[in-house]
Amino acid sequence: MMDRSFKPPEALMRAIAQDLRPVRPSPQPLYLALRMVPLALLVSSLILLAIGPRHDLGLLGPLLTWGASAAQFVLAIALVWIAAHESTPAGMLPRHIVYSAALAACLLVVFVTLLTLSTSPASEPVLRVPPIVNELLRAKPWIMGFACGIGSTLAGGILVLLFSRIFRNSLAIRPTTTGALYGAGAALAINAGWRIACPVSTPWHALGAHGAAFVATVILGALIGRFLGNRRLRIGGAHP
Repeated sequence: MMDRSFKPPEALMRAIAQDLRPVRPSPQPLYLALRMVPLALLVSSLILLAIGPRHDLGLLGPLLTWGASAAQFVLAIALVWIAAHESTPAGMLPRHIVYSAALAACLLVVFVTLLTLSTSPASEPVLRVPPIVNELLRAKPWIMGFACGIGSTLAGGILVLLFSRIFRNSLAIRPTTTGALYGAGAALAINAGWRIACPVSTPWHALGAHGAAFVATVILGALIGRFLGNRRLRIGGAHP
């Protein structure tokens, strides 16, 4: 009686045997998120050290100064934690949780901004720079807005690149969403430190310059996430 059972070619079996190598299990989302904390703290703290704290911290009080920024930072890590869940198809959270967290981040930034404005409506920059520079900033406030927007975007971009390094092996089904989530986490962490340093509280500055930097950082994260996802698909297609 003829044996009709399938027998793989010897060449294929040798190729499989040579390709066998131990792999590490995917890290847990919480562990992955906690790995981001030192990076976020470092970049955010360097900003505060470079610019210095705003002059009206006594008026704002510790709750609106450090408490509000701490809340933003915790929510930033929560967004990274959700992004880590997105990176594991089996651990994806429901869409309403993902979108609710993103909405909460935006609302928290707006709420803290308006509360800061109502407590200390600082409309003129007072920085630890020569008086002539402060006079120039008062005469041309758009310079301060441009500096905050570009500076905050650059800081957020650096943090996004550091985050993407950790997410480079992501298996996310929605890589663009994953990138946007850790991009939002980076933007929120940077804003947590930047708001303590920036001396201007006007809505057009806080929601314009800072808000534009926030959006730009989220978009950058989404683009990097999409790039990494497409790269993984190309590699997977080349090596089935």
